[in-house]
Amino acid sequence: MPCSQTVAVSPTEDELDKDQLDQLHAATLKASDACFEMKKLCATVLVPTGTLVALLSDRILNAAVFVAAIAVVITFWMADSVAYYYQRRLRNVMDTIWSRRAQRCNDYPHVPAAKHIRPLRALFNGSMSYYFVLLLVLAVAFALYGMGVIAPVGRISP
Repeated sequence: MPCSQTVAVSPTEDELDKDQLDQLHAATLKASDACFEMKKLCATVLVPTGTLVALLSDRILNAAVFVAAIAVVITFWMADSVAYYYQRRLRNVMDTIWSRRAQRCNDYPHVPAAKHIRPLRALFNGSMSYYFVLLLVLAVAFALYGMGVIAPVGRISP
Protein backbone atom coordinates (compact mmCIF):
# COMPACT_ATOMS: atom_id res chain seq x y z
CA MET A 1 0.00 0.00 0.00
CA PRO A 2 1.62 3.30 -1.07
CA CYS A 3 2.14 5.99 1.51
CA SER A 4 0.60 9.46 1.57
CA GLN A 5 3.38 11.11 -0.31
CA THR A 6 4.81 14.53 0.35
CA VAL A 7 7.43 14.25 -2.39
CA ALA A 8 6.43 13.34 -5.92
CA VAL A 9 7.80 9.83 -6.54
CA SER A 10 6.52 6.87 -8.44
CA PRO A 11 4.51 4.29 -6.53
CA THR A 12 7.05 1.76 -7.72
CA GLU A 13 9.73 3.26 -5.49
CA ASP A 14 7.53 2.82 -2.44
CA GLU A 15 6.56 -0.70 -3.48
CA LEU A 16 10.20 -1.65 -4.00
CA ASP A 17 11.05 -0.37 -0.52
CA LYS A 18 8.16 -2.35 0.95
CA ASP A 19 9.30 -5.50 -0.87
CA GLN A 20 12.86 -4.98 0.36
CA LEU A 21 11.62 -4.51 3.91
CA ASP A 22 9.56 -7.69 3.69
CA GLN A 23 12.53 -9.68 2.38
CA LEU A 24 14.91 -8.25 4.97
CA HIS A 25 12.38 -8.91 7.73
CA ALA A 26 12.12 -12.55 6.64
CA ALA A 27 15.92 -12.86 6.58
CA THR A 28 16.16 -11.27 10.03
CA LEU A 29 13.62 -13.74 11.40
CA LYS A 30 15.65 -16.61 9.91
CA ALA A 31 18.80 -15.27 11.60
CA SER A 32 16.91 -14.94 14.88
CA ASP A 33 15.67 -18.52 14.57
CA ALA A 34 19.23 -19.65 13.86
CA CYS A 35 20.39 -18.01 17.12
CA PHE A 36 17.73 -19.86 19.10
CA GLU A 37 18.47 -23.16 17.38
CA MET A 38 22.17 -22.66 18.10
CA LYS A 39 21.44 -22.50 21.83
CA LYS A 40 19.34 -25.66 21.69
CA LEU A 41 22.00 -27.48 19.68
CA CYS A 42 24.69 -26.44 22.17
CA ALA A 43 22.74 -28.03 25.02
CA THR A 44 22.16 -31.12 22.90
CA VAL A 45 25.84 -31.52 21.96
CA LEU A 46 27.19 -30.75 25.43
CA VAL A 47 26.05 -33.97 27.14
CA PRO A 48 27.23 -36.44 24.47
CA THR A 49 30.57 -34.61 24.27
CA GLY A 50 31.24 -35.17 27.96
CA THR A 51 30.14 -38.77 27.68
CA LEU A 52 32.28 -39.43 24.61
CA VAL A 53 35.38 -37.88 26.16
CA ALA A 54 34.86 -39.88 29.34
CA LEU A 55 34.53 -43.09 27.31
CA LEU A 56 37.65 -42.30 25.31
CA SER A 57 39.63 -41.58 28.46
CA ASP A 58 39.15 -45.08 29.87
CA ARG A 59 35.84 -44.21 31.61
CA ILE A 60 37.58 -42.06 34.21
CA LEU A 61 36.49 -38.52 34.97
CA ASN A 62 39.38 -36.21 34.18
CA ALA A 63 40.10 -32.65 33.09
CA ALA A 64 39.53 -33.53 29.43
CA VAL A 65 35.77 -33.79 30.07
CA PHE A 66 35.66 -30.22 31.38
CA VAL A 67 37.96 -28.84 28.70
CA ALA A 68 35.90 -30.47 25.94
CA ALA A 69 32.65 -29.09 27.40
CA ILE A 70 34.13 -25.60 27.69
CA ALA A 71 35.39 -25.83 24.09
CA VAL A 72 31.91 -26.82 22.89
CA VAL A 73 30.29 -23.87 24.69
CA ILE A 74 32.87 -21.39 23.37
CA THR A 75 32.48 -22.71 19.82
CA PHE A 76 28.71 -22.33 19.90
CA TRP A 77 29.04 -18.90 21.55
CA MET A 78 31.24 -17.71 18.67
CA ALA A 79 28.89 -19.12 16.02
CA ASP A 80 25.84 -17.64 17.73
CA SER A 81 27.48 -14.23 18.05
CA VAL A 82 28.21 -14.22 14.30
CA ALA A 83 24.54 -14.99 13.59
CA TYR A 84 23.52 -12.22 16.02
CA TYR A 85 25.92 -9.78 14.34
CA TYR A 86 24.40 -10.37 10.91
CA GLN A 87 20.90 -10.20 12.35
CA ARG A 88 21.69 -6.72 13.69
CA ARG A 89 23.27 -5.73 10.37
CA LEU A 90 20.08 -6.75 8.55
CA ARG A 91 18.04 -4.64 10.96
CA ASN A 92 20.30 -1.66 10.25
CA VAL A 93 19.68 -2.06 6.51
CA MET A 94 15.96 -2.16 7.26
CA ASP A 95 16.27 1.03 9.34
CA THR A 96 17.94 2.77 6.39
CA ILE A 97 15.04 1.82 4.13
CA TRP A 98 12.53 2.95 6.77
CA SER A 99 14.31 6.32 6.94
CA ARG A 100 14.33 6.67 3.16
CA ARG A 101 10.65 5.80 3.08
CA ALA A 102 9.86 8.21 5.93
CA GLN A 103 11.41 11.08 3.96
CA ARG A 104 8.82 10.50 1.24
CA CYS A 105 5.83 9.80 3.47
CA ASN A 106 3.88 11.49 6.24
CA ASP A 107 2.52 8.33 7.85
CA TYR A 108 5.72 7.20 9.63
CA PRO A 109 5.65 8.85 13.06
CA HIS A 110 8.49 6.72 14.43
CA VAL A 111 11.46 5.65 12.38
CA PRO A 112 13.77 3.23 14.19
CA ALA A 113 17.28 4.54 14.65
CA ALA A 114 20.05 2.40 13.23
CA LYS A 115 22.32 1.01 15.95
CA HIS A 116 25.98 0.60 15.22
CA ILE A 117 26.91 -3.00 15.95
CA ARG A 118 30.46 -4.13 16.49
CA PRO A 119 31.67 -7.72 16.64
CA LEU A 120 32.60 -7.33 20.32
CA ARG A 121 29.09 -6.06 21.10
CA ALA A 122 27.66 -9.06 19.25
CA LEU A 123 29.81 -11.33 21.39
CA PHE A 124 28.68 -9.81 24.70
CA ASN A 125 24.96 -9.00 24.73
CA GLY A 126 21.94 -10.20 26.65
CA SER A 127 21.27 -12.94 24.15
CA MET A 128 24.63 -14.53 24.90
CA SER A 129 24.05 -14.77 28.67
CA TYR A 130 23.04 -18.41 28.13
CA TYR A 131 26.61 -19.27 27.15
CA PHE A 132 28.03 -17.20 29.98
CA VAL A 133 25.94 -19.15 32.51
CA LEU A 134 27.01 -22.47 30.96
CA LEU A 135 30.67 -21.44 31.10
CA LEU A 136 30.25 -20.28 34.70
CA VAL A 137 28.77 -23.63 35.74
CA LEU A 138 31.50 -25.53 33.89
CA ALA A 139 34.24 -23.33 35.35
CA VAL A 140 32.94 -23.87 38.90
CA ALA A 141 32.72 -27.63 38.32
CA PHE A 142 36.24 -27.65 36.84
CA ALA A 143 37.56 -25.66 39.81
CA LEU A 144 35.87 -28.07 42.24
CA TYR A 145 37.41 -30.96 40.32
CA GLY A 146 40.81 -29.27 40.51
CA MET A 147 40.45 -28.82 44.29
CA GLY A 148 39.45 -32.46 44.70
CA VAL A 149 35.87 -31.78 45.80
CA ILE A 150 34.65 -33.56 42.67
CA ALA A 151 36.97 -36.52 42.49
CA PRO A 152 36.94 -39.49 40.18
CA VAL A 153 35.91 -42.50 42.21
CA GLY A 154 37.15 -44.94 39.66
CA ARG A 155 35.99 -46.30 36.42
CA ILE A 156 32.50 -45.40 35.30
CA SER A 157 30.55 -48.59 34.85
CA PRO A 158 29.26 -49.26 31.30
